[in-house]
Amino acid sequence: MPKVAILYIALGRYIIFWRDFYESCERYLGPCEKHYFVWTDNDQFDYCDNPNVTVIPAQRRGWPYDTLLRFHMFLEREKELKKFDYIYFFNANMQFIAPVDLAEITPREWHDGLVAGSHPGRWGDTRDGEIDSYPYERRPESTAYIPFGMGRHYVCGAFNGGTADAYLKMCRTLATNVQTDLDHNIVACVDDESHLNAYMMGKKYLLCGRAYGFPEGKLKQIPSIGMPMVKIISRHKNSPKYGGIAWLRGKTDRKMPNTWFTRRIMYPLARIVAIFLPTSKMRQKVRSYYG
Repeated sequence: MPKVAILYIALGRYIIFWRDFYESCERYLGPCEKHYFVWTDNDQFDYCDNPNVTVIPAQRRGWPYDTLLRFHMFLEREKELKKFDYIYFFNANMQFIAPVDLAEITPREWHDGLVAGSHPGRWGDTRDGEIDSYPYERRPESTAYIPFGMGRHYVCGAFNGGTADAYLKMCRTLATNVQTDLDHNIVACVDDESHLNAYMMGKKYLLCGRAYGFPEGKLKQIPSIGMPMVKIISRHKNSPKYGGIAWLRGKTDRKMPNTWFTRRIMYPLARIVAIFLPTSKMRQKVRSYYG
């Protein structure tokens, strides 16, 4: 039975996602022996005393360091992680909704021991001209630099993994690269995700498609016949169900309202108002505010 280490960061209010993640992963990911490493500043939470859960005290550093320094965090447990066959990282808001055989996300012999999740908004091979629209880090002074005209996929930071040796090697390299950038007062444009894309550009890896990180808010757009194909969802952080992203990040103590009035009146009204806003960024913000 393969031994799998699952890395999970739940700082502050992001612990709200943990219960559903743990229960769904226990139910759907297999066959394997799973052990969870949870970096958090929460003292007590669901399943924290389970024998397959290791709680690692961590302090919030603020944005973007809570995400940017994740590779430093993982290396704190390098000696323990070396004992596993595979290591996978999942963002706090990920949740399994269908069975995932470990073989689906296991690198083959022709890969470099690594697995990456395709970004749900940018998936598949690039077409002519599309590659330069990807949000790679374009500053040559950054260690995450990818020149225009280069690259093939845009992978997301929310899901990645591989064999223990390959994954820890990646963590060591990326922790060094991130620190080098910070020493020169540089933060890559998409934080740790930029560094991950730069590292993967020179590797052969198993690319897992959108089925392994499908946006929760777009599930309604999938015909019922296609639903079994979606295995893992990325829950919509800026939703009343989870308090809203401002509440999650501790910027406010007021949760986004989740009442009948909000769902039945404000949500449709927000979508109507968005039609008349001048920029796509403003329209998307208003549409997403009420879930």
